[in-house]
Parts: sequence; structure tokens; C-alpha cells
Amino acid sequence: MVCQGLLEVDVAHSGETWDVAREKIVKAVNQAMLHGHSGVKIIHGWGSTTGNSVLAGLAKGLLRSFSLRYGGRMTADQRNPGAHILWLNR
Repeated sequence: MVCQGLLEVDVAHSGETWDVAREKIVKAVNQAMLHGHSGVKIIHGWGSTTGNSVLAGLAKGLLRSFSLRYGGRMTADQRNPGAHILWLNR
């Protein structure tokens, strides 16, 4: 299988609830694994309007659980404080 780049998904800028954001993240991780992506970049926001992002902590926790379950690793996106990357082992 040819390794694809990062699959990028924004779960913060269309008014997503946590349930919708969680579903998008789960679907993205499944697609990334199925199609040979090196990882998934999740844009969860950082609360630039309110100073507090509700989705960020929940999204990071979910990505952390996926990294433990699938043997990947989670890192902060160095270019975007409102995003994290789940790197998948290939």
C-alpha cells in the first residue's frame, strides 16, 4: 500500500457539538488507516473567541486513546495551536 500524507479534518469551525466532532474524528481515523495515510490532523480550535475551547480537551483525549489503542503517537501541530496530529504506525 502506498503511504498517503496526512488526512486533515476540521471539527471546530462549523458549530459542531462534541457528538458530531467525535463522529468526524472516529470516521477520519478509520479512513486514514484504511487508505494508508501517515496520520490524521484534527483541527479542534483553541478558543480564540472565548479563550476556552470545549472541543480541544475532548478531541485530544480521544486522539490519545487512539494512539494507545493503535500504537501511534499524538503530537501538537507546530503551525496551529488549535490542532493535533495522530501519527499512525506504518
